[in-house]
Amino acid sequence: MEKKTFWHHLLNHSLYFMKVFLLVPILFLIVACQNTAKKTPKAKTPEKTFNYSAFQKDYAEILDAIITHDTYISRLIITEKPETYIENKFIKDLIHTTYKEDYPLGDAIGIRELFGHLGYSMQDSIGFLNQTRARDTVYIPQPIAHKYMVKDSNRLTMEERFLTKLVFHLPILTHNGQKAFVSVDHICGGLCGQGWYFILEKIKGKWKVVKYEDTWIA
Repeated sequence: MEKKTFWHHLLNHSLYFMKVFLLVPILFLIVACQNTAKKTPKAKTPEKTFNYSAFQKDYAEILDAIITHDTYISRLIITEKPETYIENKFIKDLIHTTYKEDYPLGDAIGIRELFGHLGYSMQDSIGFLNQTRARDTVYIPQPIAHKYMVKDSNRLTMEERFLTKLVFHLPILTHNGQKAFVSVDHICGGLCGQGWYFILEKIKGKWKVVKYEDTWIA
């Protein structure tokens, strides 16, 4: 009986050590996999870009409302022999979010100025930035190109280079799509031009100019 007990204990110890030697590499493998998983950064979800094509109808109606409003612009464009064309691409305004720069120079606008014109909500503040931050090109809508003289200034003929041009800045819309801010420039030479901003509201389903002011003149 003693011999059997000895061999029995020996066999049990041998099996125990075999299990330990087998488990140790497996445990190391599990720990290594966990560390690798922690070090591997999670893939970032791509940011949603603003869908400009969804607002082409609004852009067209906004521009048409500005052009047909009884201002200097309407007299430039709506004539029997128009001498002014519309640039075929929108300019995108840069929005400054620092409160010290309410009226920055160049193609820029202060966020507080927008709040003053269009009203403020958290959704609007984010929406204003989303509409202008993407650098992709937004073209003047086709209904405007079919109705008025729209040209690419980089592809003018020699005769067309003597024309003056209107440059529309991309309309900035509120979150509910009921108000819009638009800057417009009239370029008539190197040191000749004038600019305005327009505030529009959608009233009974149609865009109407409710306010406009001069912004610069040369």
